[in-house]
Amino acid sequence: MKRYNKNIPDGTADIIFDKTFYIKKAADIFTKVYEDLNYREIITPTIEYYDVFNFISQPIPQEMMYKLTDNSGRLLVLRPDNTTPISRVVSTKLKPDKHDYLKIYYNQNVFRINTDYSGKKSEIIQSGIEIIGVNGMKTDIHYIETALKVLKSTGLNFKLEIGHVGFYKSIINSLNLKSEEKEVIRLYIESKNTGEINNLNINENEYEIIRMIPQLFGGYEVIEKARGLAENNREAQNVLDYLYKLYTILDNSGYGEHIIIDLGIVHEIDYYTGLVISGYVDGIGENVLAGGRYDNLIANFGLDLPAVGFAVNINLIAKALENAHCFQESMPISEIVHYSAENYDMALNYINGMKKIDKYIKIELSCFETLKETEEYAAKNGIERVVTI
Repeated sequence: MKRYNKNIPDGTADIIFDKTFYIKKAADIFTKVYEDLNYREIITPTIEYYDVFNFISQPIPQEMMYKLTDNSGRLLVLRPDNTTPISRVVSTKLKPDKHDYLKIYYNQNVFRINTDYSGKKSEIIQSGIEIIGVNGMKTDIHYIETALKVLKSTGLNFKLEIGHVGFYKSIINSLNLKSEEKEVIRLYIESKNTGEINNLNINENEYEIIRMIPQLFGGYEVIEKARGLAENNREAQNVLDYLYKLYTILDNSGYGEHIIIDLGIVHEIDYYTGLVISGYVDGIGENVLAGGRYDNLIANFGLDLPAVGFAVNINLIAKALENAHCFQESMPISEIVHYSAENYDMALNYINGMKKIDKYIKIELSCFETLKETEEYAAKNGIERVVTI
């Protein structure tokens, strides 16, 4: 029988030394953004009952959940999502009334089984926010502002795509299609697979807008183009009116250069109920931030509350920061002190004196007996100065 004591499970990774710097840096700068905007932190258990995630239109299929049982045989899962447990906490412990709303943030891992050999992580470090108890344009503006500030805090070039599931739903529901056909089309649109969409056996006139949805991204011109395609669909026109007004407000506030309207954002269409967003940064070929409005989720736990939120993939952000060599200038100067055991007190006095001059300086006491070994260790580990006591 093969032993796996020297291996780690598929989709996981050991994060070692310098790479942890970027993980922690991303979490720290995002936390500052949240707290400056008066969000408050929630930490939920790593293990939850499976029933927490077992509801109609659940965003994570049960096949993607890591499962185990407790000592009573009850089915448990490693937390596959952060929004759902927070919804449980809000409904069972916080219970805001109609005169209150909650602004919540989190920094914690999720665990998902990926069976498509895509190379995606099974353990993902996430950071994110939820605004619970209010809806409307002012809430959506504040939500998007938070996402923009999070992406800007990285120092990387970024774009935020905004869309609305109501546009796609209004179009697809007006067509005579089976639910399986709707899902196939949704997946093609989500991946912007225009080739497969063009190969669908559909009526040319009635389905022209379906073929165009993946191409509906850009600025104001996208909304006008979509109006022409959906001219007889009042529900679709209402969504476009909302997006036009929202985009205009954000554009007038100086955010226009970072925002793209994308009517092809159709992920988890049964889960999201309105506004949806996706964020991108230079150097990463997939979205690093995703979320939207999910007004029906919390009702599964007993409270009917509107909500909107997003999650950031810190693993991907850290990779982008490392590739771009961000924040290296902010890393503290480092020293190593070579001393004899008899001079330990003198070495401590030196360190205390240096800390008074520069509290951020990193100073390490050498464990080696010879100065040569200390110097070789410093060179190998990027330590800038060797001080001899």
